[in-house]
Amino acid sequence: MSLGELQREQMTDEDKEIALWVSDKMPQLVKDLTRICRIPSVAVVSEDKKPPYGPECVRVLDEMLQIGKEYGLDTKNFDSCVGRIRYGDGEKSIGIWSHLDVVPVGGYWEHDPFEPVVEQGYMIARGCQDNKSSAVMALYVLLYMKEHKIKLPYSLDAYMGTSEEVGMFDIDHFVAHYPCPELSLVPDSGFPVCCGERGSFNGELTANESVSERLISLSCDCGLYSVPNIAEAVVMDAPRIKELISSRKSSVTVEQMQTENGKRAWKLTACGITAHGASPKSGSNALTILCEAICRYELASENDCKVLSWITSINKDGNGTQLGAFFEDEISGPTILTVTQGWIRDGHLVFGFLSKYPAGCKEDLAVIAEKKANENGFSLSVTRNTKPTLFDPKHPAVTIMTDTYNRLTKNHEKPFVMSGGTYARKLPRAFACGTGMPLPPTPEGLFKKGHGDYHQPDEAISLKRVEMALVIYIKGILEICRKVSL
Repeated sequence: MSLGELQREQMTDEDKEIALWVSDKMPQLVKDLTRICRIPSVAVVSEDKKPPYGPECVRVLDEMLQIGKEYGLDTKNFDSCVGRIRYGDGEKSIGIWSHLDVVPVGGYWEHDPFEPVVEQGYMIARGCQDNKSSAVMALYVLLYMKEHKIKLPYSLDAYMGTSEEVGMFDIDHFVAHYPCPELSLVPDSGFPVCCGERGSFNGELTANESVSERLISLSCDCGLYSVPNIAEAVVMDAPRIKELISSRKSSVTVEQMQTENGKRAWKLTACGITAHGASPKSGSNALTILCEAICRYELASENDCKVLSWITSINKDGNGTQLGAFFEDEISGPTILTVTQGWIRDGHLVFGFLSKYPAGCKEDLAVIAEKKANENGFSLSVTRNTKPTLFDPKHPAVTIMTDTYNRLTKNHEKPFVMSGGTYARKLPRAFACGTGMPLPPTPEGLFKKGHGDYHQPDEAISLKRVEMALVIYIKGILEICRKVSL
């Protein structure tokens, strides 16, 4: 396989015509993507979880629908929660689902996160990869059909949500109030097809014992679903603080300060490498680094350190063993569990964790984990507990998208199950498909380590990836419309 290139010897005349059309449209596609990437659409969720999800998410949805109108396509706004751009007038429909909300900026960026730029073939902006490029690609699938006056047996609908990164409450609302397509594709994974998603079990761990006066503050929150690249704490002066200051191997910086009553204190800042929370080994957890430093140099009370040490052990293991949540099966692999948030609330240390557990797990993880937490001096509150999902890997639409990807890229991939969560787990008759694919390494020096991927600082997407994925989507969806009866 030639990375980053479509295999022209494998292409039909229609494939080549699609590829030429996409290539011609790329400059305009970049302009449209830039328009929505300029909007800092971090979702804000109220206690009742009802839409809308903050003014910036309303604004980005309106902007995306406006772009659809400018191309002469039919648009609809569902409660400032989900938007739809439609081509065709079939009674049944195929949906292409993306999300316009983004994770918080987090960390140290070398670029303005909401002033998109293109450098060496990569667009750089928060949300350009996850998942605004997919929204624009879906629009261009419809635009191809419109410009070529293709009569489809089904309506083709591009749907855009606004709270995917914070619980998918937008889809809960939509499914409860509006009819869903007969088939839905979700371009928020990798190619060829993700036909299943692990179960998701998230919660908060609250230490039973009050935090000591020695640990004045602790703060770590880059979003539940992101491995944090920064974590901070303020501690009272301690005998071994100088050891930490003089340590050349530590990823923790130390700054002297004073408390309100004039006593000397120290601000600790741990730096890690961000990654998606479902792939913690791809990053370096700043919360773990901070907790280890506090414990190693005895910068808090014995009980505080006991609490922090247990949190560290959870992340060092990474498979949920400490909470009794370790399971493994052949199709999914082992449980993934990581603590990504930490703070002090009402005088107690509180930590937020997420987990992805195998499709074959039938146990009630909430009951098991609560017991283990209690044994270790914590209470546990469940914030999310969703079952695994599995779409028939032999469904003809899955076969078509898999075969289209493999033929055009000269590959031999099969449908798979993943840890990440997409709208496919919430929607009926849905599977995830792309846009991730093998590409050449990014140009040397373009990004620092821990930068350039989704959820990372300087988030970026290869425009070659966008171009290739769009060709695959147009061809695959055309074939589904021709060959699959819904």
